[in-house]
Amino acid sequence: MPSAVPIRNVYYLLCYAWNRLEQKDFADVATAGVTELADLFARVLITGVHRLCRRGLERGYQERDAEIPGIRGQVDLRTTYTRMLPRHGRAQCRFDELSTDTPQNRVIKASMQTLETVERLSRDHRVQLLRLSRQLTGVAALPLSRDLFRSVGLHANNRHYRFLIDVARLIHQCALPDERAGGYRFRDFIRERREMARLFEAFIFNFLKLERADLDVGREVLAWDAASDEDPELSLLPDMRTDVTVRQPGRTVVIDAKYYEQTFQQYYDRKTLHSANLYQLVAYLRNMERCPGQDGAAEGVLVYPVTSDSVDLTYTVQGHKLRVRTLDLAKEWPGIEADLKALV
Repeated sequence: MPSAVPIRNVYYLLCYAWNRLEQKDFADVATAGVTELADLFARVLITGVHRLCRRGLERGYQERDAEIPGIRGQVDLRTTYTRMLPRHGRAQCRFDELSTDTPQNRVIKASMQTLETVERLSRDHRVQLLRLSRQLTGVAALPLSRDLFRSVGLHANNRHYRFLIDVARLIHQCALPDERAGGYRFRDFIRERREMARLFEAFIFNFLKLERADLDVGREVLAWDAASDEDPELSLLPDMRTDVTVRQPGRTVVIDAKYYEQTFQQYYDRKTLHSANLYQLVAYLRNMERCPGQDGAAEGVLVYPVTSDSVDLTYTVQGHKLRVRTLDLAKEWPGIEADLKALV
């Protein structure tokens, strides 16, 4: 397992992976002493909802069907006369009303109410979430579900909700019903390699794109240097899709980000680098050789999180410079920033 990633650094990884860099100092997690994921997300929601309330919750027109004094909007004549409402100066009407009961506010409230029942949440955060969710009196209390997220509509006027909706999605993914306790337990995605592999790759890509303005950072599908009579379109060959491709004048670097429990594989009594990772990266570089200019002499970098071994190795493989590097995600954040900026 990669060395324990502090919760504060998980927050920074998420901010970069989601391309929400402006939220990096949003919840002041560096000084909060937060040690549980549920508490991290609770702190983000508490900070975010306080800001929303100061700014004013989003309001939108919601359709209502209600019995009201007088007439408003479209009258339901059948119901109105069946119940003899005109005698009392009332009518059954369908009309639009400006309300805070919008899909975005429903998701935020549902997320807070879900977190309130997580077993290991701190008492202080539980009390704050309960108090805040009660303040959203005009917002319907609905269970957090996929259907609730489908109704969300984000645009230029409510883009300040985007980060909180991203956090709410992760809460929905991580909160697992606990029938014995009657609430939820929180899935620790930090310990799940597949989840962290996606996060690690997206983090490195967006970090370089945002923090290294001198680089042209992208992803691309490389063409196979191959031919086949039976498969002339080469449609059965797998895509060669780079995690990160970096270009600067006179230099092209292909970066492959891997998230493993161990930096090395064990072959009998001998430690070696992961063979599949090396073969994959070398295949990328060899297939780029027919490209014109600097791409034909592209370099490769394999990046792993630090486990028990810190590594910085450089090889020349079939004419291509290839570097294997570990990144210590347990460092203080300024150290991680410096290491990543120096990667290329």
